[in-house]
Amino acid sequence: MESEPTNTCTPDRATAPSGSPESDSAAAPSPAPPNSLPADLKPESVRVERVLTDELAAVDSPEAADRVAERIEQLAAGIEEGTRGTQAADAPGDAADAVERAAAYGPKAACAADVLTETAAQAVAPSVHAPAAAHAAGAILPPGDDAPTPEARRGRRLLSAAMLRRMGRLQALDTMLFLSINRLPHPHVANVMADGITLVTTGGWIWLLGLAAARVKGVSDSQRAFRLAAPCIIGATSAVEWPIKSLFRRKRPFIDVVRALVIGRRPDGFSFPSGHTAAAFSGAWIVSTVYPQRAPVFFALASCVGFSRIYVGAHYPGDVLVGATLGMVIAEAIRRFVH
Repeated sequence: MESEPTNTCTPDRATAPSGSPESDSAAAPSPAPPNSLPADLKPESVRVERVLTDELAAVDSPEAADRVAERIEQLAAGIEEGTRGTQAADAPGDAADAVERAAAYGPKAACAADVLTETAAQAVAPSVHAPAAAHAAGAILPPGDDAPTPEARRGRRLLSAAMLRRMGRLQALDTMLFLSINRLPHPHVANVMADGITLVTTGGWIWLLGLAAARVKGVSDSQRAFRLAAPCIIGATSAVEWPIKSLFRRKRPFIDVVRALVIGRRPDGFSFPSGHTAAAFSGAWIVSTVYPQRAPVFFALASCVGFSRIYVGAHYPGDVLVGATLGMVIAEAIRRFVH
């Protein structure tokens, strides 16, 4: 028999049905830019944002943050990302319904833990509603100190500090490096450049286009470089983007996903290793075997790609380092086979 909820953390919102005036027209915290979210998912995302804002505001002391962090570990322990994401996708209703249920049924002392854990699960769920949860988390839990209300910003700082204290040494170091880069100033031109780097380096095609242009211009050895680079870059990128990344995504401990969400890593970047960085370094490695005198330039360009992935909040430095290593190792293995 289903028990009655022990507490309603956000009663006026958690119990409001989807589509009701209370759930859809109440004042919402400053939402993230809407251009990345389909219009039909925006109301759902706003509902998740409201609950997240309320629960972060309730974290008002280091002791409260420690209670929330402890409960997060209890809720997420012993389960893999793939399993928890499937459970979230199978839950009735949409992502906002699930997050509101978590707020209604969570324990009063650490209700934010249930909400954050459910939001993380919905963000990685194989569901059409996942972008709504991910978008809301990106709006309310950015890497910088930009939560929508002073109370939510305070709760965010306290909770991030509590999560860092409970991490292992290497994971804490990786997280602090991430924050030190991601919290650098983000002027508009830098954001545009970082997004542009992400766009043009997807799949490693920029290397092949560059070599094709060099071939048209008659650059020496460009034909040989293209024939060598094509299978190496495509093979290395494909291996990292599909079987390797898919395996890590399914088997990754779910607690890591929740921690990343709290710290402020972009929810749509829950992937290990970094595919963009693997593509960049596979290209730099292979092209350097043909033009060794220009290797520093090629690796500097590849490093810019890796840096940009941290800067935009998509990956931790560890993701980037492993992606770069795998890209070079797989590309070299293919090069030796082809050569």
